[in-house]
Amino acid sequence: MYKKLNTFFLEPGKWHEPFILTGPEAHHLTRVLRVTPGQKIRLMDGQGRTGLFIVRNISKKQVILSEGEISLWPEPGSKVHLALAWNKSFRRSWLLEKAVELGVWKIILWQARHSQGKTTDAVLDNWQGKMIAGAKQCENPWLPELMFMHNGLDEVVGFSSDMESRILLWEEEKGAGLLDHYQKKRPLEKIIVVGPEGGLAPQEVEALTKSGFISLSLGPRVLRWETAALAPLYLDMLFFAE
Repeated sequence: MYKKLNTFFLEPGKWHEPFILTGPEAHHLTRVLRVTPGQKIRLMDGQGRTGLFIVRNISKKQVILSEGEISLWPEPGSKVHLALAWNKSFRRSWLLEKAVELGVWKIILWQARHSQGKTTDAVLDNWQGKMIAGAKQCENPWLPELMFMHNGLDEVVGFSSDMESRILLWEEEKGAGLLDHYQKKRPLEKIIVVGPEGGLAPQEVEALTKSGFISLSLGPRVLRWETAALAPLYLDMLFFAE
């Protein structure tokens, strides 16, 4: 039933009477899709809540909706905290959308020794919009949190101290693979660290492994940074499909 409906994002704090869409979502509804009063749409809040609504009134800057059926979705059983070393020139829009489509739970951008550029120079224009677009496209009711760790690896290690599984995807690992780890351990909550295009510094690899991260391989091929970032999400989606 939902698949035939247009989906829009309404922030959690705005889920109350009157239900009103404004900004880019209202513009998309009225000017791009040309939805008219009386039509049914789907809303999501990015925190596990979706609903069917009827468009009641359309004005120049807002759309007023009437509430229909509301659904609450449980949190996913498997959660991936994807910790990506910062790269100045990465396919940001594409990566964010695809990561959300594949069900990433949290995206962490951290400052590595070989990072190109600085995380503090990040321009956040429309980053949230790209993630919302990915969630709407695949009907993922959970929008991931986007975090920055400007102070480097120590922040990543501290954040991950209570994780069930801590994984380092390292291009120089020749032994254990990620699939084998999943088959043996079946970790439900995990943080997966991916280094920058220039690779991790030896000190970073040592710090991660000493703090409890297990070094794993994605296989024999040399992968681009964004491919390596998304590969574990594909595996997680298939392995823990509900």
